[in-house]
Amino acid sequence: MNLLQKRLSWWLWLATLSFGIVAAWVVYEVRWFYPDLQRHFGPVGDPQVGRQIITRSREYLQNGLTILASEPLDEDQFADGYFQFELAYSFLNVGLYLERYDCTETSLNQLDQLLDRLTSAATTDLASVVRTVNPVIQCATSIEQHQWELRQTRALQMAERLDRSQRWFLTVTGIAYSMGVLFLVFYELQRRRTDHSLKSQLSWMEKALEDALTGAQNRRAFDQDLQRHFERFRQGGDSFSLLMCDLDYFKTYNDHFGHTRGDEALQQVVEAITQTLRPGDQVYRYGGEELAILLPNTTLLEARPIADRAIAVVRRLAIDNPGSPLNLLTISAGLAASASTDTTGEDILNRADGLLYQVKARGKDAVIDESQSEEDLGESTTT
Repeated sequence: MNLLQKRLSWWLWLATLSFGIVAAWVVYEVRWFYPDLQRHFGPVGDPQVGRQIITRSREYLQNGLTILASEPLDEDQFADGYFQFELAYSFLNVGLYLERYDCTETSLNQLDQLLDRLTSAATTDLASVVRTVNPVIQCATSIEQHQWELRQTRALQMAERLDRSQRWFLTVTGIAYSMGVLFLVFYELQRRRTDHSLKSQLSWMEKALEDALTGAQNRRAFDQDLQRHFERFRQGGDSFSLLMCDLDYFKTYNDHFGHTRGDEALQQVVEAITQTLRPGDQVYRYGGEELAILLPNTTLLEARPIADRAIAVVRRLAIDNPGSPLNLLTISAGLAASASTDTTGEDILNRADGLLYQVKARGKDAVIDESQSEEDLGESTTT
């Protein structure tokens, strides 16, 4: 082998070695490092990312105080306020919080005593409740703040790790030839896209599932939540119900008042319906003027009063609609519940949608469910 051949062989081995190092590093980045980042920052489609358990506890405490401060306070509101405190207790009673935060056990004892007082007291001393709950809220807030600081510290560590990784990679690829340089350009583009994707996830993970006009959850969130509820039901969980709603004569409303007024009316309807729902129920903008409402842990019998309230509250808005026989903006709805014969979440969706079309064809401004006979259906659509 002559000198030229030796030099060519040396350059070939050097180029091959450089490319091999680059390729090995990229395999590590793609196979292990970036998935590790994804596990810490979470996918865009998960509506619970970044929402801590202690945050929910604090929110339930504040909800309970708000409910008990209502005037006049009826039995249902009192029971709802009591339930909010029970939820706050359960979300605060976490081993991690008990182990790391001194105020947790004291707060749980205070909540336990408060629940006992609320159970046995004939009247509610709001001032006493506030004095008891405020220290618990302060404890929850301090835990929440500390947890967020830990999360931010972890994010900074991951960013520093990414920065060190990139500097080492650029140093290695700086000595590579031909294929190494080309691969560096490709990898840098990939790195920038990944960095941009991570930043977008951190900034928009909550907004990605929200309808920009109404503030309700969007169609993407509905599809995910419907599948989640169905999978839970199929594995032996509680049944759930689905209410499909559509605004009556909404096209004529838009034609008469314009789309700006139509958007405002849709916002009012969503807000009014949301206020009639229970904690855990969720409104979705399914498309256009069509809304979907998921009612977890609810049978058909339990869901019917909720559906009736939704129909009534829209009518009480008294929004003028000259194109409607009632001269009011109203909605129609079909109500279906999960069944053992369902094979996918689409089955309950199709049944609720079919009932909605029936009510639209028979007079609108009503709700029908799967339990109604044809005679019941005729009576409900004429009233």
